[in-house]
Amino acid sequence: MIAPEKRKQPKHPYLVRSLRTLGLGLVLSVILHILLDASLSGFNLSATFEMIKTYPIPFLLGILVLMLVYLFLISLIGNVWASSTIFVGTSIVVAFANNQKFLERGEPLYPQEFEMITQWRFMLSMLSTWLVVLLFLGIAVIIAIAWILDRYSRKISAKYYGRDFKYWDQKTLIIRAAGLVFSGVLLFSLTNFQSSDNWLRKAYNIDAQWKDVDPKESYQQYGFVGGLIYSATANIMDKPVNYTESHIKDITEKYSKLADQINATRKNKPMDDVNIVYVMSESFSDPTRLHGVTTSSDPIPETRKIMEKYPSGYSLSQGYGGGTANIEFEALTGLSMYNINPQITSPYQMFLYQKENFPSLVSSLKQNNYETIAIHPFKPSFYRRTDVYNALEFNKFISRDEMKHTETLDDSEYISDASAFQETLDQLKANKTSTFIHLVTMQNHMTYWDKYINTIGVEGIPEKNKQTVESYIQGIKYSDDALKDFVTELDDMKEKTMVVFWGDHLPSVFPEEIVNQNTERTMHETPLFMYANFDLPKKDYGTISPIYFVPKMLELTDSKVSPYYALLTEMSKEVQGLEKNVLINGENQTIIEDQLSPKAKEYLEDYKLIEYDLVSGKGYSKPTLFKNK
Repeated sequence: MIAPEKRKQPKHPYLVRSLRTLGLGLVLSVILHILLDASLSGFNLSATFEMIKTYPIPFLLGILVLMLVYLFLISLIGNVWASSTIFVGTSIVVAFANNQKFLERGEPLYPQEFEMITQWRFMLSMLSTWLVVLLFLGIAVIIAIAWILDRYSRKISAKYYGRDFKYWDQKTLIIRAAGLVFSGVLLFSLTNFQSSDNWLRKAYNIDAQWKDVDPKESYQQYGFVGGLIYSATANIMDKPVNYTESHIKDITEKYSKLADQINATRKNKPMDDVNIVYVMSESFSDPTRLHGVTTSSDPIPETRKIMEKYPSGYSLSQGYGGGTANIEFEALTGLSMYNINPQITSPYQMFLYQKENFPSLVSSLKQNNYETIAIHPFKPSFYRRTDVYNALEFNKFISRDEMKHTETLDDSEYISDASAFQETLDQLKANKTSTFIHLVTMQNHMTYWDKYINTIGVEGIPEKNKQTVESYIQGIKYSDDALKDFVTELDDMKEKTMVVFWGDHLPSVFPEEIVNQNTERTMHETPLFMYANFDLPKKDYGTISPIYFVPKMLELTDSKVSPYYALLTEMSKEVQGLEKNVLINGENQTIIEDQLSPKAKEYLEDYKLIEYDLVSGKGYSKPTLFKNK
């Protein structure tokens, strides 16, 4: 018999194997880049390929970045199939999450949201059961395929290369070390992407003009990878050309004099021993204001009664369908997202958690010996609130883990507003000193299907969206009921107490047909009122930004202002609504930037310099601007 001919072995097996591995990485990178880009359009492949055709260079550069990630993984782990499984599995999960966020909020997945993986149970609870099953099934299939391939790879390797490569033999370790250093250095260099000298930025700039107005456009035009890198490396604010210590000193002196003028007519120190309660109500809105929506009964009659009796209006939210922490940031600090670069999509997660003793309403009240308490009936790590509340100088943070009242409603998984209000009342009664409580409710957080026994019908909504919308409206009806009981309890309290209540944003339950019938401003307006168990003058605020809540409170209670709140007091008279897509002048009219008054432009310029000084600059203004008079 003639012996079978031996297969000819390659002369340079390590080189051939490395090239084949890189070839696999290239194929996977192309496929996964297309998948990630397709997740921006509901996995519409024709739209995805049109984007690639229009912007080919960003597409190729995105593949290069993914290749570097793959090379880093394979060099670090050493196992082709384990590395490929992590690479593919992670990309699929990211594409899935990105698609879901686009469906819910019309926004891509921003860099800081990747840390939400630590809240994976909560994130999965927001999805329907079949989507969760499909996701895990897909990942299981990938792992199974990788396991099978890994099982037989040694046999294939022995047959083709004439050897079984070991992850730890000398040549393999040298190749892995070289790959790790090469990919690691290039990936680390991307942290400097905003620099005009960055190699990748230069390459992208051949075909890309980065959007400074809406970061999601960068994703949709230059691909998921390009948009992600651009957002991840953005500056908080661009340094104003006239930012100097002497100029900031001039501004602080200017508003110190203005504060003296305002305080000459006011008799009380800030709030004058009045308990203050901030209630930022999750997704609380007035659906009867939306064109195209008709409800069988008024879901918020008690809120409406309070708004008719006390100072009230509407809060201009910078978010739609989400962004709770950003509205909270504005209300507590008086700093607007308007001036912050659009790529900074969450100040809490992207810079505030790193700060110490950051000026805010909290620190201002602590100057007058207030007890300051934050209450949020959810996980303390969400939006890094534990670190952020420390930076803002809260004395105490009560999360769901410390709450005594944790009751829920019907089939909802979230702690009810009634329970959150009772927790707030307990704290007010327990403290003998003046108290500030910042309550962020959770009851009306998405999801909304199959939550409640709905008692309010809705018309004008497509049938497929009806149950979700009705469930949401039932939730705010429960909130309205709880609010009535809360105010009744406060009416009977001996201690002076004031409540600033507002909805953080509208939910994303309303279909496109409804959104298109309403203005951008309407879709960002939520009910606002300032209640007190003592006499307050009735005022109609129209629509104002959360940055003005404090100066309005100080005005209502005839309280003296710090130079910072003097600036906000005067600025509110010229521009009372200040968000990226909506500007409202002092007459409650929607305007564009060119229509701002000269005074408004002057205040906004000073305000921008102060905001830069606090979030990105040297903090020259802190010793003077925030000192109570």
